[in-house]
Amino acid sequence: MEAGKLDFYISMTHFLGAALGPRYEIVLHILEDKNSYIASIVNNQVSGRTTDSPLTSFALGLIKSEEYKKRDFVSNYKAKIKTGATVQGSTFFLKDSLGNLEGMLCINTDFSKHIELAHSILELANINSDSLDNRNVSPAHVTSNKVVALDNYVPEEVVEVLSDNVSDIIEEVVDPTLFDEGYTISQERKIELVELLDKKGVFQIKGSISQVASVLNVSESSVYRYLKIISKR
Repeated sequence: MEAGKLDFYISMTHFLGAALGPRYEIVLHILEDKNSYIASIVNNQVSGRTTDSPLTSFALGLIKSEEYKKRDFVSNYKAKIKTGATVQGSTFFLKDSLGNLEGMLCINTDFSKHIELAHSILELANINSDSLDNRNVSPAHVTSNKVVALDNYVPEEVVEVLSDNVSDIIEEVVDPTLFDEGYTISQERKIELVELLDKKGVFQIKGSISQVASVLNVSESSVYRYLKIISKR
């Protein structure tokens, strides 16, 4: 990405963070040479992530499935932070003049204070607020000035986990209990797991090869060999 364009996106990230306030985390993801990194993050107290944190499996899935070719953004999906709390996420796709994906601008909103205030107001009015606990967000995006629901794309349950650790992203896909002591897993099953991780886009994260090798209890060369087998298939 051109330096001037990157500087513009970083400035936009800081502008949105300042304008929206501390309960809005703004994250700028940049994609270069099939790798991704966080170029800027503002109000990161919301999720606790830093510029060293990886993309989420949800974001990797958006890239892998090329959703950016179908729409300009996805919005109002639920994301979970490491404290277990739920925030609301939205992602805008940054594209070049040819429509190729250059990055993503994400906004994660902490509405916990709003919910507390709503409960307090209803309590003052002696109204049962249990219904708020089952609130649903209807994700939507705008194309040609028309709002289109994404009910078949983004489910109402949590779809993203905001983590600062690559291992957490991998364990969203691979159950670590599979490798408990005394349990043997075949090479073919390991290849299947590597293929699943590849489909999720995990190997676009820097350092993911060594992390996957550690989770699968194999060498890094084995992971590379599995990927070569998968590509031949």
